[in-house]
Amino acid sequence: MINVLRKLFDETDGTAARALPERDRHNLQIAVASLLQEATRADLNDAPEEHAAAERALASLFGLAAADSRALLEAGRERAKRITSYYAPISVIKREFDLPKRVLLIEHLWRIAYADGRLDQYEDHFVRKIAHLLYVPNTQCILARNRARPTLGTKA
Repeated sequence: MINVLRKLFDETDGTAARALPERDRHNLQIAVASLLQEATRADLNDAPEEHAAAERALASLFGLAAADSRALLEAGRERAKRITSYYAPISVIKREFDLPKRVLLIEHLWRIAYADGRLDQYEDHFVRKIAHLLYVPNTQCILARNRARPTLGTKA
């Protein structure tokens, strides 16, 4: 019995190291892009700085070129128009991202929130809600916000 369990655990340890299949990777990218797109719309102000920050986030998270990030963000925009619940994108992200990667995503969401030079109350609420849904501890959420916050020398 112990040998069977040990073999089972040995087999499952190798699956975490495998790369995602193309379809799963694309679903993950669309899920992240739709959340990033929602972050740009949270304050009801369409700022180009926020879209640029979202494109940089996609490039950082997935290692994409600028043109690919732009296209993926556009696909995320189309998906976000049809979104009725955050369940689908959140469940994909929780399944595929470990905690450090989810914290990095929250940090990018904070960067989008700060991109236009101020943090709106709706942006703050959105990022905190997504962090909660992704099971990112509040301490990690606040630390990510502090890393994303512009320094005193820039516009804030």
